[in-house]
Amino acid sequence: MSTQPDPNELLRLAEHHLSRVLEYDPYLNFPGIHDRSAFGALISSDPAFAPFGLDDDRYIIARIGGNLVTSLHRKIGDMYQAIFLYLLACRFNLTIASMKLNVTVKIGERDQIRSTDGMVPISCITNANLPLLKSDWKSTNGLAFEVRSCYQIGDSKRIQADWDMALALQAKNFTPVMLVFCNTSLRSPLIRLNNSWNLFTGDDAFTFIYNLTQFDLKAFLLVNQTTLTNLVHQSLAKL
Repeated sequence: MSTQPDPNELLRLAEHHLSRVLEYDPYLNFPGIHDRSAFGALISSDPAFAPFGLDDDRYIIARIGGNLVTSLHRKIGDMYQAIFLYLLACRFNLTIASMKLNVTVKIGERDQIRSTDGMVPISCITNANLPLLKSDWKSTNGLAFEVRSCYQIGDSKRIQADWDMALALQAKNFTPVMLVFCNTSLRSPLIRLNNSWNLFTGDDAFTFIYNLTQFDLKAFLLVNQTTLTNLVHQSLAKL
């Protein structure tokens, strides 16, 4: 029996993950430096960079901001994963633990166990309306998911590992589904992964979630845009 998702719990999950970025110190690797002005002074005295005027705010934001933005993207991704699991749990009366499916994939020279970001057994979704899935998913054991806010991994080993994860899920007779919520991912990895995953990006990812869970996640995020934006801007103010 399904239960209605609690908007307060959804917002709590979003705030929990976004607030973690506030703990990040972008100047941690520079002892005694705690803000942009101090970092600019450090650069202006650096013999390699001083002759080039790299104490410019644009340079500082680009250099220091890279790691902060990476941390922000990671936590937005964690937020989407947590919210998606919660929606699945509500819709299909599943526990978080039961929706983790382990497979072994090779990353470089090492075998590594990876867990899905969600799994729904076929018994729960036989009557679901999921017209965009490529494969005959109703004859499998269920759907297994990877969830990303954005796919920005250019490393060939990591891309290969994602490819192999889809194959490992298929070997267990699960339909692999990858949800990538942004429209600004690297194109070449997604073109390749679309051949091993049922891949949904941008609005299609939100539409898939609605079809599966009957919850409009995009609308929920827009309703709470002010709260979420304030958290993100607090993080960006650290630069």
